[in-house]
Amino acid sequence: MAYAGRTQKNSTLGSAIAILLLAAAIALICVYVALNPSIIEDLAHLALIVAAVIVAAAIIVYIAAAVLALPYYAAKGEGYQTDASYDLDDVEPVKEKDSQNKDS
Repeated sequence: MAYAGRTQKNSTLGSAIAILLLAAAIALICVYVALNPSIIEDLAHLALIVAAVIVAAAIIVYIAAAVLALPYYAAKGEGYQTDASYDLDDVEPVKEKDSQNKDS
């Protein structure tokens, strides 16, 4: 209790009551669904509709992004160097290059 003089205790009664009420509400919802099984079917249909809307929106956004990217790709063009040589004969191993630098 090194900090006994500087500590402060706050009440957690409010959050405990909120957790208890939440547990009671979840229990009541489970009982209500058990007594009315048609709710599960309705919720399943609603979930399918929501999932279909989300998938359709994702497809529309993807197509829109692809269509909007075409003008940028066309205007960007292709860049390459004309004065550079990329022959494999010009490639030197790194080890030899380091040993040459040490000798000089």
